[in-house]
Amino acid sequence: MKLKEAREAAGYTQESLVLKVNGYMKCTLRHYQNVEYGLKTPNIILGLLICKLCSVDPREVEEWKVKADQDW
Repeated sequence: MKLKEAREAAGYTQESLVLKVNGYMKCTLRHYQNVEYGLKTPNIILGLLICKLCSVDPREVEEWKVKADQDW
């Protein structure tokens, strides 16, 4: 599932989700946008918080999955 789809299904805009996240830890709108667009990977705490707020399993977020053709 795309992070954007999970956020929208949970009833959040980018701004409202960031406001909710900021109740727990610091996150700018720009940083969240970069995470949602797949440009940045969040730290583990932020990633788990986003998933909890959006009711999605972190292993199902497309932007965070390891691609099969990536070398380790």
